[in-house]
Amino acid sequence: MEKVRLERETGMQAHETAVIHASAQIGEGVRVGAYSVIEADTVIGDNTEIANHVTVKQFTRIGPDCRIHTGAVLGDVPQDTKFKGETSYLTIGRGNVIREYATLHRASGEGAETVVGDHNMLMAQTHVAHNCRVGSFVNMANLATLGGFVQVGDRAFLGGLCAAHQFVRIGTLAMAGGGSILLEDAPPYMTVAGGYRPPVVSLNTVGLMRAGLSQETRSELKKAFRILFKSGETVSRAAARIRQELVQTPEIEHLAAFLDSSERGICSGK
Repeated sequence: MEKVRLERETGMQAHETAVIHASAQIGEGVRVGAYSVIEADTVIGDNTEIANHVTVKQFTRIGPDCRIHTGAVLGDVPQDTKFKGETSYLTIGRGNVIREYATLHRASGEGAETVVGDHNMLMAQTHVAHNCRVGSFVNMANLATLGGFVQVGDRAFLGGLCAAHQFVRIGTLAMAGGGSILLEDAPPYMTVAGGYRPPVVSLNTVGLMRAGLSQETRSELKKAFRILFKSGETVSRAAARIRQELVQTPEIEHLAAFLDSSERGICSGK
């Protein structure tokens, strides 16, 4: 009866085998496929499509215009031994594509949340662990995995089979080549590649151009790359030189601040 009411009030289309809890908040134009389960205390935004055999667990909030593909599990409890059943959340923004069998977990800690921004592509069997924060326009290729508390900046790209250790940060417009195992922070605007503890090999030149960064900004970032990875300076000294010697575009300022705030260290140069 609850499903019938929702269909009448919101225009939702749900397969007869879908199970939708009465407390779920379902937006207009939502579609739910066969054998999918939407648990209590969940929110599904307008025009989101949920395919077959998807599970949306308690305390999950999904924005509008998302596409959730077969077998995805969203908002399951964290894989964290410290978790004791407290109320925590998974919050997913608008316009995301989450492909087959991806798993995104809610946070560990009372009231904490795992956050995924807007317009991301999380490909098949990707994993976003508890307390992660993923920006917007991020691409995670098949089987890319984020450990707990990982932060991923806007427009970052993680190749297939990438793995980021807990608490690692992956900067804005950073690119990690397939199979990279990240134990340190990947700096913004740079490309890391090379398997275990991959080095920074270059600027993410293609990504910078696609993002519309000006020639001047790209030139300053290239100088920053040379200071950071070709001069032999320590990271702290390189950050100081980047501030002193380069035109302080917002991107240069962001890069210097990222270097200064690193707790796990920065991926080394090649």
